[in-house]
Amino acid sequence: MKKFIKKIIPQVIIDLFFSITTSIYAKCLYFRFGNLVVRKNETDSKVLRSIFVRNELKLPIDKEPKFIVDGGAYTGYSSLYYHMKYPKAKIIAVEPADSNFNVLKENTEMISSIERVKAALWSSDSSLEIMDRHTGDWGFTVKESAEGKDYDVKGVTIIDLLNESRFQYIDLLKLDIEGAEKEIFSKNYHGWINKVNSIVVELHDRIQEGCTESLYSAINLDEWDEYRNGEKVILVRKVWKNQK
Repeated sequence: MKKFIKKIIPQVIIDLFFSITTSIYAKCLYFRFGNLVVRKNETDSKVLRSIFVRNELKLPIDKEPKFIVDGGAYTGYSSLYYHMKYPKAKIIAVEPADSNFNVLKENTEMISSIERVKAALWSSDSSLEIMDRHTGDWGFTVKESAEGKDYDVKGVTIIDLLNESRFQYIDLLKLDIEGAEKEIFSKNYHGWINKVNSIVVELHDRIQEGCTESLYSAINLDEWDEYRNGEKVILVRKVWKNQK
């Protein structure tokens, strides 16, 4: 269907439609929450579009997550999206970069169920260095700092976020962390992987080779249903999916 639409409608018209629709969503969010920062750069509007217009983060099942970890929360659009869909859910929004975290705080501070954590998801509580790939505010990556060298941000583990919460399970783990998914699915994942009920992840093998391999090595695919939505891979644990 998408290929057919592209054949009969000029790309400029499609781009205009998405631009107008994104602006409408931004205005609606602004009036609903009393504030919404969309910086005048390409990446903010693209992220807003992928989340609210293309619905790339949507779970393909009818479930109500109680606890959500938003890894790579950027400026908070994903946390706002999940708050609107699941208003009773507790959301932990994790973002390492100062420029994004400051906007994340501004966009979500009026919502008590969203907790903001300035850190990077990692396999340990290591000291990390933020790397600017010069691809816009959405493209920061992290790596472990050399011993004795200044660091930019601390790593936080998924199991620590879970243990510090009042929940037994992470119902939804969203990951858009620019290649760091290889790290968290390769090391120290055994303590938390069976306590996650669904995963929405964008895999970045183009940034860090082995992201896809690490994900599928960490899980038993027989226990999960797999879906695709745009650039996102969505995994839903079968036991959770079938719970009444």
